[in-house]
Amino acid sequence: MKRLWLVGALAALGTACTAPNYDTNNRADVILRFVSIQGTAGGSAGAAGTVLFSDVLTCTGADHTTGCSIFNDTATLQMELVPKNPLALLSDVDDVFLESFRVDFLRSDGRNVEGVDVPYSITGSMASLVTVNGTSSVPIMIVRQQAKLEPPLKNLQDTNGSAIFFVAEARITVYGKTTSGKDVSATGSLEVNFGDYGP
Repeated sequence: MKRLWLVGALAALGTACTAPNYDTNNRADVILRFVSIQGTAGGSAGAAGTVLFSDVLTCTGADHTTGCSIFNDTATLQMELVPKNPLALLSDVDDVFLESFRVDFLRSDGRNVEGVDVPYSITGSMASLVTVNGTSSVPIMIVRQQAKLEPPLKNLQDTNGSAIFFVAEARITVYGKTTSGKDVSATGSLEVNFGDYGP
């Protein structure tokens, strides 16, 4: 009987260790979430869109060898904050201050080695307030110039007349805290088409 009790206790302990702990991981009374993500390619007059066409080398010359520059690409995150309980009366202590973000790049073919198959993950600071039942539009840098000077993006630059492209998911995670100090986060994705799109 003691042996059966011990087995049951160990099984319960294993379950407790593997199950998500919602009490400690999501104690805020609000949910932070994305409304939309719009990407804008640097150095272009193109409008923002739900797909980012990231140009790894932007040139002004028709021969694609003169007037070449490398630009950062940006994204605008539309965030909103809603109560978990729509009937709850919340106050400004539940407003969320956005503190930082992280961008990870993933490919659907599973080739996800940073600096070889996809650009390195990036992090950055934020300083924006989202009020309860309100929205906030926050710009971030999503593809940095440095990434276009390193593999695999540098390998896409058209130096011999051949064009190579690849598509990746930019997975964006935003981190913040309520005014009362409770952690919140949200994750969204933007499709990025990397390539050398010509002058």
